[in-house]
Amino acid sequence: MDLLKIKEGILAKSNHCRIVFWLDEDQEFTEQLTDIRVAMKEHEIKLIEIDALSQLEVKQRIELKQPNANFLLYSNKPVNSPTRDWLYDIRQYASHFYADSSAMILNELGMRMEFRQVINHYKRFFGNKQRYTKLKKLLPDNADKVLLELAMIAVLLKVESVSFNAVIHQLFDAYAHKPEDANQLLDELEKYDLAKPFWSFVVAEFGYVEPALWQSDDISIKDADKAKQPSLHELFIKLLVTDCFQALQAGGVDAANSQFGQSLSAHILPMRLDRNVYDQLPTELQDKMANAAAKRAGIINFVANWRENRTLASSYNTIASDIAAELEISSKLAELTHPEKLLHVETFKEADQQLLKTLAKDLPAFTRTEVDDWITTRLRGHWSVATENFAPMYKALKAARHFYELKEKHADGFDFQSCKQMYAAYTEELYQFDYAYRVFCENCIELNKTDGGDLLKATGLVDDIERLYVDWYLHDLAVDWGKLVDNESLLDSWKLTGVNNQQDFFNQEVGSLLSNGPVKRVFVIISDALRYEVASEIGQQINDEKRYQAKLHSQLGVVPSYTQLGMGSLLPHKTMTAHLGKTLEYRADGLSVHGLENRNKILAKHKGAAFKANDVLNWTNQEGREKVRDLEVVYIYHDNIDAIGDKHATENLTFEAARDAISEIKNLVSRIINRLNGSRVIVTADHGFLFKMTDVTDSDKTSLKVKPDGAVEAKKRYVIGSKLLTDSYYWTGRLVNTAGIDATSGDDAEFMVPRGSNRFNFVGGAKFIHGGIMPQEICVPLLHVRELDTKAQTKHAKQKVGVVPLNSPVRIVSNIDRIQLLQTDAVGEKFKARELELWIESPEGMRVSAIEKVLFDSASEKLDERKRNVSVKLEGSGFDRNLSYKLILKDTDASQSMATHTVTIDLAIEDDFF
Repeated sequence: MDLLKIKEGILAKSNHCRIVFWLDEDQEFTEQLTDIRVAMKEHEIKLIEIDALSQLEVKQRIELKQPNANFLLYSNKPVNSPTRDWLYDIRQYASHFYADSSAMILNELGMRMEFRQVINHYKRFFGNKQRYTKLKKLLPDNADKVLLELAMIAVLLKVESVSFNAVIHQLFDAYAHKPEDANQLLDELEKYDLAKPFWSFVVAEFGYVEPALWQSDDISIKDADKAKQPSLHELFIKLLVTDCFQALQAGGVDAANSQFGQSLSAHILPMRLDRNVYDQLPTELQDKMANAAAKRAGIINFVANWRENRTLASSYNTIASDIAAELEISSKLAELTHPEKLLHVETFKEADQQLLKTLAKDLPAFTRTEVDDWITTRLRGHWSVATENFAPMYKALKAARHFYELKEKHADGFDFQSCKQMYAAYTEELYQFDYAYRVFCENCIELNKTDGGDLLKATGLVDDIERLYVDWYLHDLAVDWGKLVDNESLLDSWKLTGVNNQQDFFNQEVGSLLSNGPVKRVFVIISDALRYEVASEIGQQINDEKRYQAKLHSQLGVVPSYTQLGMGSLLPHKTMTAHLGKTLEYRADGLSVHGLENRNKILAKHKGAAFKANDVLNWTNQEGREKVRDLEVVYIYHDNIDAIGDKHATENLTFEAARDAISEIKNLVSRIINRLNGSRVIVTADHGFLFKMTDVTDSDKTSLKVKPDGAVEAKKRYVIGSKLLTDSYYWTGRLVNTAGIDATSGDDAEFMVPRGSNRFNFVGGAKFIHGGIMPQEICVPLLHVRELDTKAQTKHAKQKVGVVPLNSPVRIVSNIDRIQLLQTDAVGEKFKARELELWIESPEGMRVSAIEKVLFDSASEKLDERKRNVSVKLEGSGFDRNLSYKLILKDTDASQSMATHTVTIDLAIEDDFF
């Protein structure tokens, strides 16, 4: 410190008091006293070296001889105790000046002089200019010892904020990448005497303590003979095991008395701190260890935040996986054989693995509602995001349970009295078999990409679903449908009461819209092989959007159910003819229906045009509006499912193609309405399809091995020609009856299609087929989509389900407690799911619990199945049972709180040693 600063400091003190004491115990300024004396004399301040005089003499001069003079009383010796200090009374009213390095640091840091000893204790830290500069940037004014020590730790660990969480996360991240790096950081703390303060922070935050470590105030962290050294590794174990135990208890597991609990009980924080150990701790540490239950709630919140933080999750995953392997968590969790016991455990991915094993092994043993609720919870969990295989595995299990439920409803098979009744049953419910099978297989395919499907295969679930779908559902459906078709001679008159035929599409669907209302333009999306169940999913997704309304119907597809005939039937025409030559050609009113150019010629007669879906999606807004400006009818041809499935090389990708088709068609609908000013869209198809994952066997094939005489077109699932032979293993018919073909202006074409879901025995792939008369092939979707005006949007929009506490007022009796909430409405046609954030506030509006996020999406009609237990973790202590706290329920999509409910917090025991 230079003379100028010393002079300025002394003068500043003298301006407020005529007597200033200057204690220089380190004798840093003895050589400069002469110069300082001269400087003080210029301002009429007398410098007295009080160590060279008697204290009585000094006191007499100051108070009696020169009572109005200004004095600087310099000493480099410790101050005597008050009983031996003749100047004690003067010190009480005098000013005190410090010019040592500790005082300088305190001045620059904006801290009080009472912390001079603290600064002196950490002199080694302050010896580096770069560290000191960083500390000054981090430390706020008027900091105390605790904040100073935390800031110094932050500087050494290269953390940019004075926060214990930031410090601990920096160490955790370093440990996850390279444990020796984290240990080096701890060594750095030890080097500057900051290791013990660091572990004190750990005690204060988590209650983690190796008791012997704190028996003596001067114990060294590295002194292995005196104490067990605390470690990050042991801290990780205690944090994660504690989190796991609490989650198990939330699932109804008596963790403390279970085999799992007993094997890991030594690692729990801080609920397992023995009272005798507690009594042996220094008072300062007893204070930090108090209110163990509250600390446990804090630990759960800390671990959850660590796990859910995007930037920190990677370190969590690494450390949790290592700890799980070390503690053999997988084998310990194996004793928990009911999903609910593991439902809330997110600590280790092994909990998900065990839950998945249990579900896959015993899936039919649980109700669909239970499975749906469990899987909804787990899909929102950490490991479903962090582990690529878990989400598709859960989704596959959910679809499989849906399939089993459908099977249970039809355990006695299919028994319908007419083709019309069975067709209606397919459009109302039976199509869900195909949907559940598709979703199951789709996710199994995703698992197979990463070798993640072994669990489902090992438990036999994959084989069971495949067997039930192919050998039971498709087989029995085909047999019953075939009998009804034969009994009613349906192929001789291909009509069902109340169901329009596909060849009447333009007149019944498009023409009626244009002639009977204010609609000026109709857009028709024709997606090749868009099966009814796929269209149903599109409709559901569209209806979840407020602006649109989608209604799904069906039309009876032409037979054979294949592309050229189906596409031609959807075009406007009065007569459709078939022409047999070297190839087969269809004509609408004399014009060929094959190819986009020819279809444009046909549509032009009706103020229409045809485009490819990819072209429409690539149009600019202006270009698209110009294209359709003068049109009344716009046909858009989309080809994704058939383009993939109808090729041997790619047929295994059929279900993935269906998923892509859903997304693409939704985009087309949105583009039409939002950018092309369309208000009415019809989504339909030329035909559906049949598909199974397993390879085709001989039992799937008919005895027809070669192209029969008279055949012009021969495929796996159909043959078209003239004078075709008949046999018992296939049906024959005329296109006049099944497709509305006019035989007077063209040829009287005949067809052959295999019975059931069989294929003709020709060479090539055959997992993906169409052309026959199975419901999946001929139940052609008609999805009408329209834009809603503001009034209609309000009426059409689904309301979110209501959520209320089951008990009022809510009563909380422990720092980690559960409350029951009721979803008042079932998710369905009128109501949709609601996601809530919930927490508890004090009467003053301060949050006193962690924020919990919960999804309410139960579709069950039973109230008991719509109850949800939610864990609430209080933060802090000192709760008053006589005050009314508030439970806040806030919709995650809204800025306003959904509801507020009264809460009583009555913690009978906040400290739980045992």
